[in-house]
Amino acid sequence: MIIGILMAGGKGKRLNADVEKPLFKFKDKPLIDYVLKNLKDSKYIEKIVVATSPHTTETKKYIDNLFNNSKKAIGSFFNRIETPGDGYLEDLSFLLSIFEEKSDNDVLLFINADLPFVSSETIDFVLEEYMKNNTPAMSVLVPIEIFEEYDIEPSYIFENLAPSGLNILISQNKVQNEEKLIIPKLELALNINTIEDIKLANYLSENKAI
Repeated sequence: MIIGILMAGGKGKRLNADVEKPLFKFKDKPLIDYVLKNLKDSKYIEKIVVATSPHTTETKKYIDNLFNNSKKAIGSFFNRIETPGDGYLEDLSFLLSIFEEKSDNDVLLFINADLPFVSSETIDFVLEEYMKNNTPAMSVLVPIEIFEEYDIEPSYIFENLAPSGLNILISQNKVQNEEKLIIPKLELALNINTIEDIKLANYLSENKAI
């Protein structure tokens, strides 16, 4: 099974907003809604799981209400898991252990709640590239030139590449051999971490760049 894991448990301190980051609104819609729709529109995603934590209690309520209101229509397509919220890597390990108990060969596509512009087409392209090889894991990276062109501050740089916040792992809680997929797309570079990112997103949206 191919499962989309929407990571929505981070503290989101850099945004400095009065709402949790997944619920921060871009064009009158919470960021998490965009990511949910893009996962739902994928040709390959068979189930969506939202991972919340004690840091995102309002997001938990929002998601539970959303799922409960649409339960008859979507059945078990959506689900939510509460993680400890001890950090991204710790929560990742926690989730892998949970999924490993059910099956050790599910494909888990992880995407952050602050990536509202990653389209279903890009998600499908990444999954198609993943399915072409036998490597259990894949990380999606963006060339630093994309960040420099739009004056975006990457969270981490290694060999002129920055992680996108979109990754694939098999459902096994262990170190996994990883294929690197480099995609020079703005939609993968524009994480919503700060108010400046929101301003840039508004500008790019108005100019049809995203």
